[in-house]
Amino acid sequence: MKFDFKKFRLSFCLIFSLLFLSQVVFASGKAEKIDEFMKYCHSNGLFNGTVLVAENGTLIYINAFGFADFETKRELQVTSPFYLASVSKQFTAMAIMILKERGKLNYEDKLSKFFPQFPSYASQVTIHHLMTHTSGIANHYRLGTYKADLTNREVLEILVKQDTLDFSPGEKYSYSNGGYVLLAMIVATASRQPFHKFMKENIFEPLQMNHSLVYDESKPKIRERAVGFNMYGEKSDYELLTSGAGGIYSNIEDLFKWDRALYTEKLVKASTLAEAYQPFILKNDSTSNYGYGWSISEDETGKTVAHTGRLSGFRTYIERHLKKQNTIAFLTNQGNATALLGIQKGLGNILLGQDFELPKKQIQVTMYKIIENEGVDTAVIQYRILRKQHFDKYDFSESQLNSLGYHLLQKERIHETIQVFKLNVEAFPESSNPYDSLGEGYMADGDFGLAIKNYRKSLELNPDNTNAGKMLKKIDEQITKAATTKTF
Repeated sequence: MKFDFKKFRLSFCLIFSLLFLSQVVFASGKAEKIDEFMKYCHSNGLFNGTVLVAENGTLIYINAFGFADFETKRELQVTSPFYLASVSKQFTAMAIMILKERGKLNYEDKLSKFFPQFPSYASQVTIHHLMTHTSGIANHYRLGTYKADLTNREVLEILVKQDTLDFSPGEKYSYSNGGYVLLAMIVATASRQPFHKFMKENIFEPLQMNHSLVYDESKPKIRERAVGFNMYGEKSDYELLTSGAGGIYSNIEDLFKWDRALYTEKLVKASTLAEAYQPFILKNDSTSNYGYGWSISEDETGKTVAHTGRLSGFRTYIERHLKKQNTIAFLTNQGNATALLGIQKGLGNILLGQDFELPKKQIQVTMYKIIENEGVDTAVIQYRILRKQHFDKYDFSESQLNSLGYHLLQKERIHETIQVFKLNVEAFPESSNPYDSLGEGYMADGDFGLAIKNYRKSLELNPDNTNAGKMLKKIDEQITKAATTKTF
């Protein structure tokens, strides 16, 4: 039988075209589902920001929703820069890896080599420990350092004053922003140039990340950037000058350039990058799933690296499935209004072709709007109605009213605080924490009798609630002091 090459070639091309077309249609179908999902999240107050999804290395969805600035109503674009918060850490780790390849430092270099002013424990801490959050260096936010215009130098001054480490290096994992601030300063020392300049010349410019920069004491201008707000619509913008742990502004398009570059050797060798995705083995042989600026997970489909960021009104996320080259990233500026977990899961399931759930609306946001417009009494009534009639559409978890109550307490709106905490006790009568919070509300109102009653109830439901015990002791001391003063 004579082989007809022309017919074979035609058949092959037809089959290949059909297969390619089916893949395009499949990707297009996913993009449509993603678009519907994200539009739902935005219209229900669960997402304000930019988002991208890539499959097999190809961008299948990118979009912007909402406002860059809620006060001026300036709309977001996919080019809008956002503060990355802790998503910045992977860039700091990359700077260390670049310098390691150039022979400027080693992962086993001691902290004392760069900062001789530290106590003697610095000779036990390595760069490797700092990058994997296993150093024992304190998280400086826990030390009360947060303030506007905080600098790396001020963070260093606080850390140097700590007489001991939180734990022996390599003993356990404990997330430390302070450790990553030190890494930025190590980059500056080893490269002999400011951290922001090193990042620009060695990462941002080579990758043509034209909307990315380090915001520090140099205070560069950032055009058309997103402004941070909290979930209640109040301004909560970034105000620090630190770098390493955070400090980077970027946009969603630049993050995709970064993602794609990490599958190449544009910045470092593949073998060097692979080290960033390795878990840390602790001294007790248990595993910490944090590498060099990345959280790590692995299942039968391969390894996924990811990181979240949160500070002020910014919530950020990037997730990369290394084998499939699937990527999810989003940048937001509406604080905890963003349904982080729901969006992560939803987009992930759509990419896998699986069923997905729509995130629930946050009842605390709805409640706050009603309180502002119609008063707390109306809000309480509406809560009861919504909980009865629309329980499946809203998040009625205990933390919702608790968060709202503390927001009101912070604003010294005591009466509204108490009413919200009382409503949470009504909704969760067998849970300890709502009584603890209500006790704090009555403390702020100066009603020690009701504060004692609620703290005692909280302890009854949870004997391990140390806060309730401390507060009861504090009330007793205040009452005793007041009685003594009155006697004299």
